[in-house]
Amino acid sequence: MARISLFADESGNFDFSRKRDASRYFILTTIACPGYGVGDALLALRRDMAWEGLGVDLEFHATTDKLEVRARVFALLQQHPFRVGTTILEKAKSQPKTRTSDEVFYQYAWYYHLKHVAPRIVRPNDELFVVGASLGTKRSAR
Repeated sequence: MARISLFADESGNFDFSRKRDASRYFILTTIACPGYGVGDALLALRRDMAWEGLGVDLEFHATTDKLEVRARVFALLQQHPFRVGTTILEKAKSQPKTRTSDEVFYQYAWYYHLKHVAPRIVRPNDELFVVGASLGTKRSAR
């Protein structure tokens, strides 16, 4: 039995309109790592950088972190085995039943992603620890 950590993040929005600011794709990416080594190492790195005054926020985020922070995160990742899986969904080609709500579309994205990724990283009796990024809190009025 193995324990596998799976870290996930998404990009794109749930807006199915063709407005200028709506993304064409919704992308779900995961990084699978054996055990907890990468997560523990990233937490230690974040604490070290906070003590050094590098201005690390609550989490690492490559689009907003300083170049020095990104370089140290990538150098740390190079020391650990991991597997990256990405599912790219072109929203215009999604079935009407998946467009009934943001939550339904999000569930389908995870379903299709794990349908193809999980068999490559998890074996019978393995344990999978999944850590998903938080979704933004900007919501439209319903």
